[in-house]
Amino acid sequence: MRINKKYQGIMEWCIAIVLVVICTKYSILSYGSFSPVKAHESSERTYHYGPSEIVKTIDLDKSKIYLCRYKDWFSANTVKKGFIKWYPGDQVAGTPIDYSKQVSYSGGGSSISENEMIMKVYGYVNDPEITTMTFKFNNKEDTLIYDLDESRMFIFYWKEGSEKFNIKYLKGLDGEGNVILEERVMGL
Repeated sequence: MRINKKYQGIMEWCIAIVLVVICTKYSILSYGSFSPVKAHESSERTYHYGPSEIVKTIDLDKSKIYLCRYKDWFSANTVKKGFIKWYPGDQVAGTPIDYSKQVSYSGGGSSISENEMIMKVYGYVNDPEITTMTFKFNNKEDTLIYDLDESRMFIFYWKEGSEKFNIKYLKGLDGEGNVILEERVMGL
């Protein structure tokens, strides 16, 4: 059976249009960004937050954490690397700085695999006497230390799997190592 050349041309164009639509919808040209910073900015736009100033970038295996400040708010947004592109992660929402407290902080976790999370505690230090922040787990000897810079912001991060670190301690130290602030951090 012979198909009329006119109908054959129409069929070819229909197939081509369907293929273009499918490739565009499910290709690398759609969702995601080729740059981790662009993925972070896209994440902020979806939450109607920012644009924030990136204070610190933390490179992990297949993700990045951006410690940010926007006006009187702070955040620690995670973006994740896909096969080719970077994708918005989570925790883009900002936390307001409470200037009546010595330290304003927040925390949470981001899934990096089926049974592993990147946990983080981050914040802004209001008290000018505090020069160093430390973070300690109740069931580990290690203490994480963060020397503050002019941004007055800090971040602690760690991997957590089936082993849970239930109680954590956040401390603020002055230049001589004296404890000015000590708080139990639970619920992460």
